[in-house]
Amino acid sequence: MRAWASDFLSQPWPALTFALLAPLALVAHRGLAGRLGWARWPTLGVLLSLAVVLTLTLPPEPGVPIGGPGLSGLGACTGSLFDPGVLGRGLIATTERGERVGNVLMFVPLTFFAVYASRRPALVATVGVVLPVAIELTQSIEGVGRECVGYDWVNNAIGAVAGVLLAMAVIRLRDVVGESPPR
Repeated sequence: MRAWASDFLSQPWPALTFALLAPLALVAHRGLAGRLGWARWPTLGVLLSLAVVLTLTLPPEPGVPIGGPGLSGLGACTGSLFDPGVLGRGLIATTERGERVGNVLMFVPLTFFAVYASRRPALVATVGVVLPVAIELTQSIEGVGRECVGYDWVNNAIGAVAGVLLAMAVIRLRDVVGESPPR
């Protein structure tokens, strides 16, 4: 995992992706918060967390030449997303722990801030579980060497639900203590 992360981060694509998305998040967060009726600072957290997720999932795989988009991998991807054996591997695998932990942790901040901003845990949990499917399908179409695997979806979904539960606990604790949420 460390070697892959080092290779991945040594490429220009992750830095360029984040350098593009982070300023967009900074510019858009106030307007989005106002339009949705969300708290402003947690909305910034949502957008920056989404920028990190997209930065980690969409740029090319290290050392793979960039090809064009194609639908040839879509069937295998869809099969992987609905294969009980592959999905079960995401729940019980003890190999590739670093990758598994990374895939779980990647979605925790996104859904934490989304619940904290919106106060809609059921909606955020639903979107948080479905978004990784869209990412996996996009990876299979992009043609940049990314692999669509169902166990990534399982681990991302676990992280998304963990972020929702953590935000609900923090909100409950703040309510008990009597502090007002950030705006």
